[in-house]
Amino acid sequence: MSKTLWFPVCGLVGLLAMASSARGQATPYIGFVYPAGGQQGTTFQVKLGGQRLAGADGAVVSGEGVSAKLTQFDRKLGNQEMTLLREQLRELRRDVPRFAGGRNARAKNAKAKDAEPKPEDKPEDKETRDLIERIEKRLANYVSQPACAALADIAYVEVTIARDAEPGAREIRLLTDRGVTNPLVFHVGQQPEVARKPMRTSVAQVLGKEQLALRDRPDEEVEARVSVPCTMNGQIASGEVNRYRFEARKGQRLVISVMGRELIPYIADAVPGWFQPVVTLFDAKGKEVAFNDDYRFKPDPTLLFEVPESGEYVLAINDALYRGREDFVYRITIGEVPFVTSIFPLGGRVGEPAHVEMDGWNLKGAKLAPPGDAA
Repeated sequence: MSKTLWFPVCGLVGLLAMASSARGQATPYIGFVYPAGGQQGTTFQVKLGGQRLAGADGAVVSGEGVSAKLTQFDRKLGNQEMTLLREQLRELRRDVPRFAGGRNARAKNAKAKDAEPKPEDKPEDKETRDLIERIEKRLANYVSQPACAALADIAYVEVTIARDAEPGAREIRLLTDRGVTNPLVFHVGQQPEVARKPMRTSVAQVLGKEQLALRDRPDEEVEARVSVPCTMNGQIASGEVNRYRFEARKGQRLVISVMGRELIPYIADAVPGWFQPVVTLFDAKGKEVAFNDDYRFKPDPTLLFEVPESGEYVLAINDALYRGREDFVYRITIGEVPFVTSIFPLGGRVGEPAHVEMDGWNLKGAKLAPPGDAA
């Protein structure tokens, strides 16, 4: 009798395990969001990368005062699908004479075309042009061998942050027909935001030919000029250093805080399994004046810098091992912003009034709200 019961029970357990495994494999996943936040009272586009995102039809940000709308989804395409896209592009260009010769020919003759009188476009011509431009963009961003296939599905989301939205960390997710993705950290900030151009999908490196996978960046993409205070958003690619040039006045007490590990704590196929941001500050002569790769118990760096002389300074950020790809995302806030370095005491007794003192930078007029009587 025990044998009769044993096999059906084992079979049922096996089926349940297989079903659970299948559900786990089908779960949609996002590996990065860029930029990973924005300023109160702004609307901007966010790029998310992941896998199994087919059927994406929405996005959501936790908390009140932030709305998100999915505007475009590009799944990873195979070589055969890309060939079909190129053939379709050639056919569409034949239908619209102004597109004959491709993007380079149009760019070369742009001034001449602008000088010519333009006839009224037919609705179908406009639709064809829009489709051509979308296909061209898709082809330009195509990577046959991505460095990480788990980031190759791309979604674009329009995020709107209300002026009175509470600042701080939120969670952003995509909604798909397979379910809701995992959350990633998304910050509501208070300072003006600067965001570098989003990276395209990184190319897989070949042993001995790693330099072929590196990006060729113009100087303006290596170093950006910013005005303090601000929050700077960027991504680090393999072998790269991002630089920011700004003006500072003597006596300013600048707090330069970085979010990297705080945004994406763990990257499964990185060695080590996380982005380790390092920041270095240089003066106008190129002399290093400050450096940090962590702050106390936080793995993300924070620089507390009292400006010795008025002039230009350059802040550089890179990975400690000069690794990088799309999910090496960071946010840097710089300015004379409040920053608490310590509080005392660290606790108190229930029901007794608490008097807590604090120390830090730029805290003039700042007050700590004591816990309630019922805390």
